[in-house]
Amino acid sequence: MQAVARWLLLAATFVQAGCASLPPASAPSTAEIHQQHLASLAEIQNFELHGRIGVQSDYKGFSGSTHWQHEQQQDSIALFSPLGSQVASIKRNDAGVTLLTSDNKQYQAADAETLTEQNLGWRLPMRGLSDWVLGRPGPGVSSESSWDHLGQLTRLKQDGWDIEYSLYTPVPASSAVADKPTTAVKSLPTRITLRNAKLTLKLIVQQWQWQ
Repeated sequence: MQAVARWLLLAATFVQAGCASLPPASAPSTAEIHQQHLASLAEIQNFELHGRIGVQSDYKGFSGSTHWQHEQQQDSIALFSPLGSQVASIKRNDAGVTLLTSDNKQYQAADAETLTEQNLGWRLPMRGLSDWVLGRPGPGVSSESSWDHLGQLTRLKQDGWDIEYSLYTPVPASSAVADKPTTAVKSLPTRITLRNAKLTLKLIVQQWQWQ
């Protein structure tokens, strides 16, 4: 009987030693978490935002609010004065970009950067902005970036712009079907500052919608 007890005690000792030698499960690195976050953001194709916008350039500034509807093939951006009157609307599609001023004058160009600089006095970086406002780099252009422990961008340098993200908020998806609510949630930026050599643009998003 004593021999059996000694054998059981010895077996338990070996089991404990084996368990102690197993390496702990490794937690994902922040780089891996960042890639997972970017993969999640890649699912967003269309979005709509309402917010406050402030622009300061070498020659002219602007402060007011904005309403932006973005789809893969088109954009519609409305700019409003602090009192709520519409200053300009910018529409982009495959044919180019059109800007309509408050006095109903219409201008067209191949890109939004040229059009806004000529008519508003500052360049709206439409080429990358639809990705940057979501907290992800634009495609096809090399970038430098840093992120927090949740994988969210805190700083991005791309295409001559230095972009800082100081606040994020969880945003549920907007279901396209009323009787089929969605539980998908993305963490999206609500305070963004873009700078280049000639311009500083600050955006505070007050309302997000995405599909």
